[in-house]
Order: sequence, then structure tokens, then C-alpha cells
Amino acid sequence: MILLVAQILLIAGVVWFVVSPIILRRGERAWSESRGEALRRSIGERKTRLYSEIVELDFDRDSGKISREDHERMRNEAMNEVLLVLKEEESLGGARPRPTVVEGGDSVERMIEEYKRSRRRDPGALKP
Repeated sequence: MILLVAQILLIAGVVWFVVSPIILRRGERAWSESRGEALRRSIGERKTRLYSEIVELDFDRDSGKISREDHERMRNEAMNEVLLVLKEEESLGGARPRPTVVEGGDSVERMIEEYKRSRRRDPGALKP
């Protein structure tokens, strides 16, 4: 008898757990991300991925996993993509999202600034 009561209470608890959000939150609107917020988040994610890729490329070069030529080619491709993402981020304007913390991010930012300066001096260099 006690086992039957325990089973009924367990089933009732599970049913309440599943159904309660539907009953208690009826009529509430779900949070949705605006188009601008989604675009900023997407740009931030791409930027983070690219920064990590650059750090990994440098690590792979230093550890001897890839040749210097491959490293230079792949790094230039990644830097060109970073520049496009940064231009896209600047074109959004408005309030800037909170900066994303990336391991090695400061050094990557310096590398990007150096790359931008080198492109300004020689605009024909490294065109895809």
C-alpha cells in the first residue's frame, strides 16, 4: 500500500514538473533576440573564433606542426577575414557589445594593428 502511494506521488510530481511551466507562465512572451543583437553576437563569435585560430596557427608554427609558408598563407587569410569582421562591426555603430575575452587576445589585437599598418603602407600587398 505504501509503495502504491509512493508511486502515485512520484508520478504526480513528475507530471507537475512537466506541466507547471505551461500553466504558470501562460500568456507570457518568450524572450527573443533582436536582429541587431543577433548580428552583434554573431560578429563577436566570428571574431573570437578568428582570434583563437590565429593564436593556434602561431602555436602550430612554433611547435613545428606546419611550415612557415603554410603558416604565413593561413595567417594572412585569417587576418584578412578579421579585418572584414572588424569593418562589419564598425559599420553597425551604436552601442558596442561587451568585449569578448579571448586567451591571448591582447597579443592578437597588437598583431592585427601591425597588419593594418603594413597594409596601409603597401595597399597592394597580400591581396587575395
